[in-house]
Amino acid sequence: MKRRSKSAEIGFGQPVKLSWLDFTVERFSKGETITEIREALLDYLSDKVAINSTAKSGVRQKAVNILLKMWVKVPESQAAFRNEGLALYKNLPEENHVMVHWGMAMAIYPFFATVAEHVGRLLRLQKTVTMAQIQKRVQEKMGQREGVATATQKLIRCWIDWGILKDTGKRGIYAAMPQKTVNENQLTSWLLEGALIAAKEASAPLDTLVNYTPTLFPFKLSSSYFSPNERLETFNQGVSEVGITFVRYQSGQE
Repeated sequence: MKRRSKSAEIGFGQPVKLSWLDFTVERFSKGETITEIREALLDYLSDKVAINSTAKSGVRQKAVNILLKMWVKVPESQAAFRNEGLALYKNLPEENHVMVHWGMAMAIYPFFATVAEHVGRLLRLQKTVTMAQIQKRVQEKMGQREGVATATQKLIRCWIDWGILKDTGKRGIYAAMPQKTVNENQLTSWLLEGALIAAKEASAPLDTLVNYTPTLFPFKLSSSYFSPNERLETFNQGVSEVGITFVRYQSGQE
């Protein structure tokens, strides 16, 4: 069997700014082709990425690839999820665009979800997290491989730019920004769907998914806002517990 490359396993190994993601979504929403969006992104990022680097084109291309894979070149099994994310994006104020970008990133990139899971778990136990703690846990899951620690560091810096984490003033120590409250049915259901995709789970108890999913640590959700859609339905689990499950589970989702 062909071994997957380290870069393919990490995928999200380059910091991207929210403004770059917004640019990508807005171009895609206008109906532009992948080629048109790629060229527009390369031009847009020409004075924003690797300005003083000798490997400008390579670094810039990596950023473009992340943006395209996250919103434009998604797997067919996640096209409906992406399309609903686009609809949500159009109706959200700019300060909440991070919600749909986060949902797409954790659904598309397993590495992104892995780091989010461990940061979320740590923040449940303590008020701050250290880079060393995060890197140790991610490497325990992904292996002591070259690139994992560096990519983790870049992703944490990315989340600081996104307003998810903040520097504490002590080097390598971070705290969570206040959670963003989600009080809309469609967005709640969509984020929970993204969490299921990221966890590669076909179903989960609703209360557990809402209150104990570490990958959703930046957001405050309520089970009262969940509503079934064409992809998710509810089922009774025990006497009083409600679960949610995919109508048609795609076991090969990545």
